[in-house]
Amino acid sequence: MAVIGYTLVSILLILIQTALLPQMSMRPPFDLLVVQVVFTALALPRLQGGVVVLVTGVLVDGLSGSPFGFYLTSYFWLFFTLRVAIQVLHVYSRILIYLAILAGIVLENLVALLVLSVSGAATPTMMWAVEQGGRQLLWGALLGPVVYVIMALGYRLGGALAREIVCRLEGGKGV
Repeated sequence: MAVIGYTLVSILLILIQTALLPQMSMRPPFDLLVVQVVFTALALPRLQGGVVVLVTGVLVDGLSGSPFGFYLTSYFWLFFTLRVAIQVLHVYSRILIYLAILAGIVLENLVALLVLSVSGAATPTMMWAVEQGGRQLLWGALLGPVVYVIMALGYRLGGALAREIVCRLEGGKGV
């Protein structure tokens, strides 16, 4: 059940990032789904989180127009790295969450630079990509934790709402 909920949140973030924000003459300052992958890696077990990240990566790759596998690779390696890191570090440490969001942005930009270098991009294009990556990193440092907190509150509210619905459907029995 958690896989469905997390996947629906990923779809909602994809819609916000690709349809809603551009209509308001805004471009997302960084990939909001990086925060979703960090949240998924910290909140779900390995197999369930892996399924959510796989579905999210395939959806974003299919809708983005980037080379297929770009987002899937970025999200998978971020998820895998975080799953290894939380075996050693405190899971909900604020510093871990902050660094994980920044690491996700860096990882995504490194994969983008790799794709550009393999495709034979010119030096000005590579410099532009590095500049954009720095700008995304700055925005991620400022807004990433805020998006994470909003997401955590949304999941908490959604869980309480789901429990209430289940309670009412079962005739008032507690969950």
